[in-house]
Amino acid sequence: MASPAGPQGLAVAILTTGFEKLGTEADWVPLSLTEQISALCNGEVDMLACLGVTTERQSQVVFGDPIIRTGGALFTIERQPTEPARIVTPSAGPLVAATQAAYPTCSVVEVDDYPQALSHVVDGHADAAALNFHVGSQVAEREFPGKFVPPGSTFEEIYLAPAWAPTHDTVFRNAITSVLAAINPLENP
Repeated sequence: MASPAGPQGLAVAILTTGFEKLGTEADWVPLSLTEQISALCNGEVDMLACLGVTTERQSQVVFGDPIIRTGGALFTIERQPTEPARIVTPSAGPLVAATQAAYPTCSVVEVDDYPQALSHVVDGHADAAALNFHVGSQVAEREFPGKFVPPGSTFEEIYLAPAWAPTHDTVFRNAITSVLAAINPLENP
């Protein structure tokens, strides 16, 4: 997540420690959800810090070992119905199909990003936003302080991992993957 002080968040902290152990300094580049994979594959960035591991994405990028276990969660405001009828989620994220499977009677609407999804809920255009639990919590609090009820659970388990273009340097990829596994021993899925 971008802030006035620079990038922040759990993935940034884990990766920064890994880069320091390798003696490498990172230049963090903010990208929207829709830009991430194309920027990686076009060589605009060398690595994506944290991307949800999906079968579709595994055909496009090479993932390191997962560094964060999280999940898809529903973000609602207090006055919303208990059972949502309309759920909004970013089209570029891994939650479109998972939301449709978990809530088959709901209408799932796709938007560009997390702030737009949350805005739809606040404006009454959706009953809930299906977002990554960790990132969604941070964005909801930053964009709409105190408006969203913290999700009590997740409906889909998601692993987040660094990702590289298939043509990226395997020596560095293997080095950072080894360092990250040593400092952040998340059990593999």
